[in-house]
Amino acid sequence: MLNRSEEYIKMSNVEQNHWWYKSLHMLVLKALTNNVKGNECRILDAGCGTGGLLLFLQKKGYNNQLGFDVSNIAVNLCRKKNLNVFKGDLKEIVKSNNSKNGFDVIISNDTLYYLNKEEVVNFINDCHALLNSSGILIMNIPTHDVFGGIHDKSVGIKSRFKSDYLEKVSFNKFEIIDKVAWPFLLFPLILLIRFFQRIKMRLFLNVEISSDIDMPANIINKLLYKVTFWEINNIKHTFFSSSMFVVFRKIDF
Repeated sequence: MLNRSEEYIKMSNVEQNHWWYKSLHMLVLKALTNNVKGNECRILDAGCGTGGLLLFLQKKGYNNQLGFDVSNIAVNLCRKKNLNVFKGDLKEIVKSNNSKNGFDVIISNDTLYYLNKEEVVNFINDCHALLNSSGILIMNIPTHDVFGGIHDKSVGIKSRFKSDYLEKVSFNKFEIIDKVAWPFLLFPLILLIRFFQRIKMRLFLNVEISSDIDMPANIINKLLYKVTFWEINNIKHTFFSSSMFVVFRKIDF
């Protein structure tokens, strides 16, 4: 999605209100509340996009935060929101970060699909190097190929991951302290939508490549958020959905 300015602008316009982004932001907030004391922790959003999460956390009192993204479009949109963001690359996160101080929390949501297997391992190692003792790494990744569709093409998802992928690549670096397949209650609906997207791509050559992040009608958006919000706070064990949200704690050597 690096050069798709229309997708970045669309994301920037909806990510404070769209049910999916709001739900992801609540998952992050819950992870911080459960695993980090106070809101003075130093946070790095690696691959921050247009800054929706940074803005959300800022409103929740987390002011000691920094973000970076490889896209000039995304960085410029963040700066218009007065967010502390610089241009940087996931492939060289340590080199990109000029700060001498470590971070208590690194967040990187829906970014790994831009990297190959070797680059993912390097990224995990870099996160371990940048985190302070017992620091937290929070990640969201797209899972299961069956959820692929037009949306994946639009946002640049090269491949989806198996549910245990992060557990394997973080071996000996981090321990998993929370793992959630979400949105669990809505996965049949997402599965159906993506199935028809794949059929559409096979039948028609000139299919419009656009993401699923258009804002739904207000009543539908509220309903989807309420369902997912209830799920986040009441269902402890989920096993299948289009995304995997994982919280790690750094293992100190």
